[in-house]
Amino acid sequence: MSVAASTPSNTTLDARALIDQLQQIRRCNPAELDWNLYCELMRQLCKASHCALLQSLSESDSLAQLGRASDSTTWSPMQTMPTGINMLAKAQTQGYTQAPAQDPQGQTWLVLVLALQGLSDHYLVLNIKAQERSQLNELTLRALLCIDFRPTTTHALALAPAADLSAMLGLAAEVMQQPSFAAACLALVNGLAVSWELLHVSLGWVDGEHAEVVAISHLDRFERASSQTQRIEAALLPAVIQGSEVSWPAPAESITDTRALADFAQHMGVAQVVAVPMRDAQGLTHAVLLLAQGDKAIPSLNELMLALELVQPRLSDLRQQSLSLRQHAQLGLRRFSERLFGAEQALLKLAIVVFVALLLYLTFGSWHYRVDASAQLNTDSTRLISAQFDGRIDQVYATAGDLVKAGDLLVSLDTRDLLQQQSELVAEISKGEGEVNKLRAERLLAETEIAQARLDQSLAKAQRVQSYLEQAQSKAPFEGVIVEGEKKDLMGAPVKKGERLFRLAKVEGLYMTLMVSERDMRHLTPQATGEVALLSHPDVNIPVRISSVIPVAQVKGQDGNQFMVRAELLQAPQAWWRPGMTGLARIDVGDKNIVWIVTHRLVDRLRLMLWW
Repeated sequence: MSVAASTPSNTTLDARALIDQLQQIRRCNPAELDWNLYCELMRQLCKASHCALLQSLSESDSLAQLGRASDSTTWSPMQTMPTGINMLAKAQTQGYTQAPAQDPQGQTWLVLVLALQGLSDHYLVLNIKAQERSQLNELTLRALLCIDFRPTTTHALALAPAADLSAMLGLAAEVMQQPSFAAACLALVNGLAVSWELLHVSLGWVDGEHAEVVAISHLDRFERASSQTQRIEAALLPAVIQGSEVSWPAPAESITDTRALADFAQHMGVAQVVAVPMRDAQGLTHAVLLLAQGDKAIPSLNELMLALELVQPRLSDLRQQSLSLRQHAQLGLRRFSERLFGAEQALLKLAIVVFVALLLYLTFGSWHYRVDASAQLNTDSTRLISAQFDGRIDQVYATAGDLVKAGDLLVSLDTRDLLQQQSELVAEISKGEGEVNKLRAERLLAETEIAQARLDQSLAKAQRVQSYLEQAQSKAPFEGVIVEGEKKDLMGAPVKKGERLFRLAKVEGLYMTLMVSERDMRHLTPQATGEVALLSHPDVNIPVRISSVIPVAQVKGQDGNQFMVRAELLQAPQAWWRPGMTGLARIDVGDKNIVWIVTHRLVDRLRLMLWW
């Protein structure tokens, strides 16, 4: 029977006895262990209410319970696991994990899961009462010191027996109970120097690629600028760079530069020096311990590394609390710079740099700003062609956009009614002339005057009809372009006298009429220049210059109020230009800030909405 098996499982022991028992268990063959006894001892050591040892069976994807210790026969370790978290997988990756959880009866627990070292797929599950939360770090340290079942290995300098676990446990507990960073660091180096009977122990806190000495054993105060302090910091630097233990004398196969450690050892007159990094769960080095010994061997570092892993979060918190406001700002700036200029997440950092550069460009850069407006090509040399009498249009010979010459026929009115009236008037005139001649022959003067008046009236009507017939055809008074009047709208349409049929414009004295929105009028200045692109030739930009503004707003439907602006053309007229052509104009108003260009309309709208 093994030594572990000889101890009753229901015996309550003190911490030292528990650790002695667990040390004996770790030296035994795992196949001969009493796992129920191991769980009972771990339950008492960690002040847990329940404890179980589970083994993951990869072939069946299930869990086997190798041992348990609990006051309740119905307790199941998996029922108290928090939902949504695979604590066994996290423990396998990180070594251990902890989380709050509730059992089916509503009892609150702190669940601690540890992966046994040296035994694959073995997990220790501890249920600790929520009242023990303040001691969780110490209880976790106790558990970590007793889960290593790997075969005993000897450090390159560790020729002495393994360190006392209880001493490491007490030292870690003392460090974590200190109220300040300086006190905790001094407790660590002094306690380690006393426990291991070392000649020198110092602690350096890593700041970038440099380690600043924060504690030296048996010294409450020391000069940071002294040569001794500088030698210690130089000796700490190889462990900071390597991220692992560095010793002197170095092993034969080592390629690490240990000249700084050799210089420190020669100055101190010691035979052995070891620099031990203090790392977090991600493997980042936060501090380095420097151990120096004379004729004795430095003990094994396995238990020390476990203790340092547990006290590192507490020391990091105390370090943060001890920093001044200026140091906090410097540290934050340094960390930001390391994240920004480091090699990790290159794409994200490139995107951030591009975003910052774009933001700076938008904030301090400027663009050439232009005001948009609708444009129309106009001329003042125009003539209206209107109907000369009431009637109906017979023929239309031109339409809007046509270029006509002087005398070209544009439109003719229906003259059939006029011709009928003319025939009737001719007959009436002939009859009247005969009547006048007859009454004159009879020397009836009064009747002759009356008949002559009727004859004159018929002649006047005939003259008017003849005038209408002559004006039935409208011709172009000069060479120009028809800018108003569509053939399809005029053909066969009834018209009244004076009704507009066509507008004829000369291709001379052209200018642009711009319709500018009311919200953009404030940006225009006299003699401002710009360009106009007509719909018929959008690839041609016509330079213009503002000549006058009509100071009366015009309502343009959904576009709101607009002001008419007259602009002169800065180039000679082209053959394809026609009055009435429309397009888009852009008036230069100078360079403006990019952010203003993008946001000024929204800002104006908000000003109106929030104005009171």
